[in-house]
Amino acid sequence: MMLGRFAAAMIFLAAMMNTMCQADDHRLLVLEGSWVKWGKPQWGSGAIVSFAFASHPQTSPSARNCSSLLPFDELVRRTGLPQRQVWSEAAMAFASWAQVTGLTFVETKDPARADIVIGAQGNPTGRAFTNVELDAGPVAQTAATERGFAISAEPPRGTGPQGLRSIRKALICFNPLTRWKIGFDGKLDVYDLRYTLTHEIGHAIGLDHPGVAGALMDFRYDEKHKSLTKGDVEAAQRLYGTGAR
Repeated sequence: MMLGRFAAAMIFLAAMMNTMCQADDHRLLVLEGSWVKWGKPQWGSGAIVSFAFASHPQTSPSARNCSSLLPFDELVRRTGLPQRQVWSEAAMAFASWAQVTGLTFVETKDPARADIVIGAQGNPTGRAFTNVELDAGPVAQTAATERGFAISAEPPRGTGPQGLRSIRKALICFNPLTRWKIGFDGKLDVYDLRYTLTHEIGHAIGLDHPGVAGALMDFRYDEKHKSLTKGDVEAAQRLYGTGAR
């Protein structure tokens, strides 16, 4: 009887912990031993980030992802989705992050000068990917109290990232051969464009997949969240602040 009560208590505790993690768990992207962000390598500081849609083919041989980009129009043409609606969905994807952080996104027509470039994959694979390149500047050391937050799965003190580095460039690429849609319809084998771009922008600003399910930044695509979740917002605000206006 006591064993049964103990088991029941443990199941209840596990359920409570899972609920807490779904609400609060989030992870930051770690590259070359550091957390990364746009702007100053300082926790909670905002930044102005420009973005552009690829207008001509370009290659980035050193990029792990998105090494070959085609014009974004190639994706629009192949999907048959209305161009004006696609651009509107993209604008709302950027706005979702800007509204809750100290980030300001500015569109430019010159991909060569843009911080974030979005295009179609020249070598189609998977669904969508993001490549992040770091600035050559020094690592900004951070105090131990600044490392990690909430119920994150950051490495223990002394074995994980020791500071922040600034992002120099990011590429986001979509597979033009796969099917895309606008809006949720319950069909999880066809990804919503805005949801996917919002997810990839999350990577481009320094967020990783969370440790547990229950966020837009989750590894798996689902249609349970039409907007950023509490965990998504907290992770982005850890890097860029609240952006109170």
